Amino acid sequence: MENDDLTALLASAQQLLHVLVSTMEGAAETLQNINSAAVRINSLLDEIEEPLRTVLPILAQTAQQFRPNS
Repeated sequence: MENDDLTALLASAQQLLHVLVSTMEGAAETLQNINSAAVRINSLLDEIEEPLRTVLPILAQTAQQFRPNS
């Protein structure tokens, strides 16, 4: 009976280890996808950040000119 218990315990441990490895692989893939998205977002921000810094003060000044006096 003890041998059967040990065999069942080892089988359960093997299944648990398989699930754990699968979970870790899924987490690694998710982190890679998040990293890829972050790289793309950073690239987009690099392209638009400087033009926005140039245009926003001009837009703010123009909007202020058209505000009615309070």
